[in-house]
Amino acid sequence: MESENNPSRQLELIPLFPLPQTVFYPNTLLPLHIFEPRYRQMVADALEGERTIGMVLLLPGWEDSYFAAPKIAPVGCVGEIEKHVRLEDGKYNILLKGLSRFRIVEEKAGKPYRRANIERLSEANDQSLTAGPNPLKEELTQLCLQYIRQLPSGENFKKELNLDACKTLSHLTDQIANQLNLTVEQKQKSLEELNVLQRVDAVRSMLKMKMDIIHLSKLRTHPGANLNLN
Repeated sequence: MESENNPSRQLELIPLFPLPQTVFYPNTLLPLHIFEPRYRQMVADALEGERTIGMVLLLPGWEDSYFAAPKIAPVGCVGEIEKHVRLEDGKYNILLKGLSRFRIVEEKAGKPYRRANIERLSEANDQSLTAGPNPLKEELTQLCLQYIRQLPSGENFKKELNLDACKTLSHLTDQIANQLNLTVEQKQKSLEELNVLQRVDAVRSMLKMKMDIIHLSKLRTHPGANLNLN
């Protein structure tokens, strides 16, 4: 394991914004309403600096120490403030654009909000989607379209995905994972998976599972359906 004291590691100090139900991915957008005084200060400081904020997931049990330093996931996503509006009462509405995955190396004191030295994470087995046809892109896109056709609000889901804009396989898997109705734990697991081909397998499995569930649900509600699966 690489030592945390290795000076060759490129670390950067960023503010952390922990939330209990939000997992943020690169190349996605996240609107946020900032109202707590400590996080208003965080946004003000970020706007005067690099405009970056690290979104991280609060782990179960966070309620007991929310205003202190509850446990957070080790991997998050760096976001850049693309737009911001400071309201008359000092609160902010901001729009974050996801930049890259990161791992927390060490938290730093000195501000009312949490900060940490982090390292941005490289991904393995990514593929460009701009150099011609890609079999994995075609497979995931077709699975998505099959899934969307089974949803009552499928057209809205399709517009949100915008798979044609994805330039890499990593971007594609993150777009799908971000839009799918997954548990927070499943979303965080996808964020922490740095092997893009493993993420492809996971997204493929989740899409097939969801379509199987929809199909079974339709069978159960169809009059006279034979549900003997033995």
